[in-house]
Amino acid sequence: MLTTRHNLILDYVPPSPRSISVKQLQTTLFKYGLEISTRMLQRDLQSLYDEGCFGLEKDTRSKPYGWSINAQWRGGNAKVMSNEMAEHYLLLEQLLPQSVPSDVKQSVHIKAEQALKRFNGHVPDWLSTLPKSSLKVNIDNQLVEQIEHAIKHKRAVRAELYRVLYDEAHWLKFAELSFYNIVEQGGVLMAQFMVGTLHDKCYQMPVYRIRNVHILQKTRREPSAEQLKSLRSAINKGMSQETIELVIKVPTHSAVNQEFIELGELTDKQYIEDKNVLLTYQTIDTEQLTDELFKCSHWLEIIKPEKLRQRIVSKLKAATANYL
Repeated sequence: MLTTRHNLILDYVPPSPRSISVKQLQTTLFKYGLEISTRMLQRDLQSLYDEGCFGLEKDTRSKPYGWSINAQWRGGNAKVMSNEMAEHYLLLEQLLPQSVPSDVKQSVHIKAEQALKRFNGHVPDWLSTLPKSSLKVNIDNQLVEQIEHAIKHKRAVRAELYRVLYDEAHWLKFAELSFYNIVEQGGVLMAQFMVGTLHDKCYQMPVYRIRNVHILQKTRREPSAEQLKSLRSAINKGMSQETIELVIKVPTHSAVNQEFIELGELTDKQYIEDKNVLLTYQTIDTEQLTDELFKCSHWLEIIKPEKLRQRIVSKLKAATANYL
């Protein structure tokens, strides 16, 4: 957490290529009412530098070391974004109505990307747990069609992905991607894919962070069961994962009862009729579990927990509304 002293220090570190020494910075701070020892200032600068999320750079080519703020992080004499301001822009980007002019959206988006770097690429916990049912993102329909075409015809593609590396955001070119699914998650279209021929992992990313998709005359790679497991693990990483007792009612002859579909650790099985069985699992409440249960909802019934049952009911009502 930044203190007032830390914020003031960052305010008076110039953007690169200019730089300032500890002694010069100490003199400047003294002029503005902050008296701080050389040793404490050195410790503060090193601490802020080690955190890696303030754009602070250290020139060690000669002594005394020169300190500056990365020019892409802060232009001109603008101040480093505070915690409060960064949270404001991240929240604003989520809640921004689709009806606002495109230039306003772009301005907020630029600020939100800077805010995300302010938190080292990690959205604050309180913000990431907000309900996202109202979150809508403008999607390039042509891009979605290209990805869907690649999935349908089992084609590899080349594309650029928007990634944050070492606190800096970049569009990275990938010579080969293998898309195999698009899912809706919290109002955002998420693309699931494998990367290249040398990477052995699956990934998931919002569609709006993908551009310049070109379909290749090459068959995509199909993910193995182990790779799909890797994808689920990656998706769940950083999410709050709650252990639940899941009770479902399924037909005796179903794939779930035959244990061809795993929903967690099976702890109990009760035959309640000639044709049905109650299965009890200890499992983790994840988006993937919800999706798996929803796919089977025409023959599988969730008995408990109630919140998961209602989640499926809501999805079923939304699906029904599309066909009325």
